[in-house]
Amino acid sequence: MKPASKLAFTLIELLVVISIIAILASLALPAITGALARGQMTQTLSNMKQLHLVAQQMALDATTTGDTNIGWPGDMPGASWNAWATNVVAGYMSTNDFAKMLSAPGITAPPNTSPAGLTPGANPGRAILLYSVTETNDTSTVLFTSANFTNATPWTRPTTTAKPYGDKGYLVFRKGGDGAILQARQTGSAFTNIIGGVAAKLD
Repeated sequence: MKPASKLAFTLIELLVVISIIAILASLALPAITGALARGQMTQTLSNMKQLHLVAQQMALDATTTGDTNIGWPGDMPGASWNAWATNVVAGYMSTNDFAKMLSAPGITAPPNTSPAGLTPGANPGRAILLYSVTETNDTSTVLFTSANFTNATPWTRPTTTAKPYGDKGYLVFRKGGDGAILQARQTGSAFTNIIGGVAAKLD
């Protein structure tokens, strides 16, 4: 009587299968991490849209009430991040909601604390930069960017360590209400038509 044959993988076959799985995983990992980063950037862009609506409302209120303490960031007396953020939480958004808008991967704006003094690109801190946009600026003028846009000198490529998003890309949101996720290489004067005009940064 013939012994029943055993169906089993040999050690070589197992090693080949494991090697193939490892190769496929290494090929898929960049695509997975890239998709995750793009999803996170889309969320931050959505946060900028919410803050843009606040900025528009403040500008509208300044026009209708004549209150010179509010308006577009560059029109406020002593224009600064501190002045703008203080006005936002004074009448347009709760401190905690504002903190959520300012957070991104690697950066957490602390809840229940004034966002006025938060340092851009630091943890704890804020993930966005604000620019000195005024009533007279064109709608293509940049209002917000992610903090890695001017991590070093304006118009230079973000560094790998810049928060948020490093050199995976950065965000630009304009006065007119449109924003974009741009690649790190899309900096410099050659891309002014994509980025838009940039006023002074408000710290």
